Amino acid sequence: MAQIIAECRLIHIPVSQYIDPRITINTRARSRFAACKKIKGPYKYEIEVGEMLLQADIKWIKNILAHEILHTCHGCYNHGQRWKTYANQMNQTYGYEISTTTTYERIGLERPEKKRQINYMIACRDCGQKMYRQKRSRLVTHTNEYRCKCGGKLDCYKIEKN
Repeated sequence: MAQIIAECRLIHIPVSQYIDPRITINTRARSRFAACKKIKGPYKYEIEVGEMLLQADIKWIKNILAHEILHTCHGCYNHGQRWKTYANQMNQTYGYEISTTTTYERIGLERPEKKRQINYMIACRDCGQKMYRQKRSRLVTHTNEYRCKCGGKLDCYKIEKN
């Protein structure tokens, strides 16, 4: 990470001087490879990478870290024009392939299977339409406050696991 920050500064990209030098490894992330988070404390930004990224080639790890480091520049917490300008500078100067998004396939990783677990079924008493929910939302806990599109009353059933 220090090398990427130095490369940015060498071509006058104003990355923050308040980036936590430690990279956090997220073992639960599946839909994103990394994140730049604003935090409180002595540092202003923390870079987090998904555990699956560690299996990628070093080239892609550096690309994704550079992507997140650029978010620490003033006015670059999104993928706006300023962020894109800095990404293009890095790409042209150092041969990075920084983009706003990437895929498992592009970086040579196998996409993990989604482990979506259905825990609740909401059924309409009148038309029989069924809706499934993974989490205990307000619809699940207060089903009597909602109605189906047809106007029918709803019932909630907990799906038992074997």
